Amino acid sequence: MHIADNDEKLSLKEKAGFACGDFASNLFFMAFTMYGLYFYTDVFGISAAVVGSMFLLARIWDAINDPIMGLIADRTRSKWGRFRPYLLWMAIPYGIVGFACFLVPDWGVGAKTTYAAITYILFGMIYTAVNLPYSGLMAVISPNSLERTKIAGFRFIGANSGALFVALCIPLLVQFFGAENEQYGYKVTMGLVACLATILFFVTFATTRERVEPPAGQSSSVLRDMSDLFRNKPCFLLFLVGLLFLGSLSVHLASVPFYFKYYVSESYELFGWQLETQELIGAFFTWGTMCALLGVLTTRHVVKLFGKVNAFLILMTLSSMFWFPQYFLGPDDVSTLFILEGFSAFFAGPTPAIVFAMYADTVDYSEMKTGRRSTGLVMSFASLGMKVGWAIGGALGGWILAGTGYIPNQEQTPEAIQGIRAMLGWIPAGMGLVSGALMLVHPLTDKKMEEVSGSLARTRGAALASAEQSP
Repeated sequence: MHIADNDEKLSLKEKAGFACGDFASNLFFMAFTMYGLYFYTDVFGISAAVVGSMFLLARIWDAINDPIMGLIADRTRSKWGRFRPYLLWMAIPYGIVGFACFLVPDWGVGAKTTYAAITYILFGMIYTAVNLPYSGLMAVISPNSLERTKIAGFRFIGANSGALFVALCIPLLVQFFGAENEQYGYKVTMGLVACLATILFFVTFATTRERVEPPAGQSSSVLRDMSDLFRNKPCFLLFLVGLLFLGSLSVHLASVPFYFKYYVSESYELFGWQLETQELIGAFFTWGTMCALLGVLTTRHVVKLFGKVNAFLILMTLSSMFWFPQYFLGPDDVSTLFILEGFSAFFAGPTPAIVFAMYADTVDYSEMKTGRRSTGLVMSFASLGMKVGWAIGGALGGWILAGTGYIPNQEQTPEAIQGIRAMLGWIPAGMGLVSGALMLVHPLTDKKMEEVSGSLARTRGAALASAEQSP
């Protein structure tokens, strides 16, 4: 059994290569989060209620699909490790199916809806097959909790850089390639995005390696692995945290294209720049992502100052406080909206890295308690929580639009405008506050994780010594 040095430092090359994986993941993930609801209603041409239900149906299937993928990854044995092979094998399918989601066939409404549902659900499965092993790789890239926190920071620098690319480039490229034909603009743009994502996953595969293996002699029992997961209470708590956090972010971001298209005037002078609707949308997403990226850069310092648990609680509370007043802004308060969004995004920036670092901690905690390591299954649970939150945000947005009488490409009723403003402001703020408050009962503090890491180091050392003494 290979056991890495607990104090081994990861190289900058490996950290940067690992970050490329979440850049690739976020090229499509954030495209769906920022523009998915708008694309399916205003460009693809299906109703908001159907889109919301489609988002939720896909995540219900993921409740089955994600744990299966986690179990498969835990049982994978190859010369490249347990998790890295999937970055190689699934990169091309990821690009192809992601691209297919943004094609608009010239069919009837029923056939188009079926096509949208099939491609969207299939993309969710492919996303699981590549991103879940990528998340699992973070838990085995180093046995050191501090090193994992550092690489989680690099991961979400990559994630936010991918989101920045999506925010800045997609609306501009859609307009450049499509002009008034958004369907063609999305087709060409997302084809380019698919090629870039595929290449970046290959880079991550080539520049990383796995350093932590399951305990020697660990048997492969699905029932035992599931039993260990259900007894891992910190993991379940993080599931709820991730669900609410990503749900809040998803419903907030999904509202933005509608907010600027139907609530703000078609042209607005922002800080001396005259911007049209699509330019405003791109500028808003770009500004928020840049501020979030600045926040990510503070992750290590914030965690060192407050600890992971308290850092998440403080940051999520502050972020939500700057979301809430966005509901009350008038259509001409765009400058104020940008300022509030900048603060909210900055404080939210480090939170995904902190959550995934804590998920990796729950893998160590479970190994200490049970003597077994089920990295893939735990990370599948993490992935499921994030995707369910993503779906709830998108579904909630679709249902709110449908319930308030939203009709695509028409002047909206006051009720529909109220719904859009609520999606931007107080709804995500409430979800974010609850997400942060759950940290008050999270048991795996930094002090506790020092005990866990020490215990595992002694256990692994004893196992290695025993193996070396065996004839």
